[in-house]
Amino acid sequence: MELSEKDFQILDALDRQEITTQRELAEHAGVSLGQVNYVIKSFLEKGFVKIGNFRRSPRKISYVYHLTPRGLEAKAALAGRFVMSRLREYHDVRDKLAEKLAAIQNERYCRIFFVGPSVVGGLLDSIIKERSLNMTLIGQCGDLKDLKNYRPESFDIAILFDGNGRKLKDAARAAGVSLNKLFTLW
Repeated sequence: MELSEKDFQILDALDRQEITTQRELAEHAGVSLGQVNYVIKSFLEKGFVKIGNFRRSPRKISYVYHLTPRGLEAKAALAGRFVMSRLREYHDVRDKLAEKLAAIQNERYCRIFFVGPSVVGGLLDSIIKERSLNMTLIGQCGDLKDLKNYRPESFDIAILFDGNGRKLKDAARAAGVSLNKLFTLW
């Protein structure tokens, strides 16, 4: 059985703090109690987790879940796999954005305004610089309604992080911008 991201979350929660109940583990790992029960049984069979006695009070004995050395190895391997997967996804997205920007450059647009999350705007700006594109990100705002605070003549096009044809028409009307100056990123 290939380990999943939920498995990693459970291993990570067990590694970070002392867990005494499956309900507590579900809360820390951000997965359902049923999923925790299923995964813990599997982890016990594989030798990733062991259960030990834990005294909370003099009259009551509880159990605590411990990661074994095999469990720590599994967590490390999963962490490496997930990091590599996320890096591949990041580079794929970055390449798609670079293609979109190159297509925009081919249409002779130089002054770009971005409407969307600032982290994406920063990524667009870094791609423009890294690829030496003949364009400049002259500004950005987080929401379509904020676009009306900028003069349409200050940019050639505004790229919208999310939008479809209807949103473009609504945005153009609300911002007082010509529809041909708005493009969607995706």
